Amino acid sequence: MNAKYLKTKPGKIYRAPLLFLLLASTFLCSLPDQLHGWNSAWYAMDYSLGVDSRLFVGSFLRLFYPDFLPASSAYAFNVLSTLVLLALLSHVLASVLRLVENTPCETGLLALTTLWLLSPGSPAYLWNTENMGRFDLYLFLVTLIAAAVFLHVRAVSVRFAVFTICGMVCLAIHQGYLFTFFPLLAAMYLLTAENRKQLIAAFSCMAVLGVVFLYFQFFSHIRPGSYEELASVLAARTDLPLNESALRFEYFSGFADSARELVTNQLGERIRYGIVTLLLLSPLALLYGWFWQKILRKPAALEDMDAPGGKTCLFGGKTLFIRHLPILSSLLLFLPAFVLTIDWGRWFGAFLTVQFLQVIFLAAKKDAAACSVLASLSTAVRRHPFPFLCAGIWLGSLQKFQATLLPDAPAFFASAYRLFHMLFR
Repeated sequence: MNAKYLKTKPGKIYRAPLLFLLLASTFLCSLPDQLHGWNSAWYAMDYSLGVDSRLFVGSFLRLFYPDFLPASSAYAFNVLSTLVLLALLSHVLASVLRLVENTPCETGLLALTTLWLLSPGSPAYLWNTENMGRFDLYLFLVTLIAAAVFLHVRAVSVRFAVFTICGMVCLAIHQGYLFTFFPLLAAMYLLTAENRKQLIAAFSCMAVLGVVFLYFQFFSHIRPGSYEELASVLAARTDLPLNESALRFEYFSGFADSARELVTNQLGERIRYGIVTLLLLSPLALLYGWFWQKILRKPAALEDMDAPGGKTCLFGGKTLFIRHLPILSSLLLFLPAFVLTIDWGRWFGAFLTVQFLQVIFLAAKKDAAACSVLASLSTAVRRHPFPFLCAGIWLGSLQKFQATLLPDAPAFFASAYRLFHMLFR
């Protein structure tokens, strides 16, 4: 299946099932045989241990397994959740493509979709051996539920309520949500607001989520006072492997110890391979850079619907980048994740996903500036398809992100170093 087929009449009718079939087949063909051990203990931890982030998934599973959680059941839950995520994602993508059917931006949006699905940041990074079982999956899944509401529910109050509930659930799943998939939720808030009152309501809801994050990050805790006590409780609840280092760093180590082991350790290597990763992803970097520099030349001011005639710009008549600049700026929330943790591969994968879906939602909202830029992209794809074909082949040849890096980065760096040494020794 390719982008050209998705534009034919059968492809348009069956876009969602075809996308799901493609993604599910990819998943089932590369399915690891177990959850990654670093994160598995949290599947057996629930709110009986205290009120803390990361306990939501375990609390949900304990409704069905109150006495003992077999590793096979946790694995099955993860597999089922992945299939639900792929079904939701297929529905969201097909819905937006349906909204832009027969418009000038359709081809450009199809090109972006194809490149994302081929890239190392496609959903496939969620189920490789290092990421299988990580809670990123559930954060993305719940955010897609909010996305479905964004696309299909018109009532602004209902949208804001669902967005806020989904945000709270995600923060209860993992407080790191604020630095990964939250910018996508923020884009939905901003694209829903159509006047001053709704904009204030949107920022108020996001502020509430900020307070929830602060609680989970700094004030929540679990009752067991040592790793040995916690391990004793979990050993009676599950046969999942318990990673001592993960649990100690999360609950029983000071910030200095955690920073020494998880932040400053091999920092130079992560920076080196991070730069190489940006080089390997240069087709997407150039494409999105071009998209945003074009779109920011066409700022959209939000009309004050309460002003006489409904034509006065907000805040003293000044032009306000009420959508584009805040949406683009929200991506800066990824910086703490890169600075404070070592799982750069996960953050790169989430960044590419959020960046792509933000553009998707701008198109779904029929944002004039975004649609104009996508129309220009459509023209470029039709006139010069070869560079886009090469970009697709290049991105598709790369492996998917592991937890800490893109596997191609160290291989590329080593090969480049050997070539440089051979030529200039």
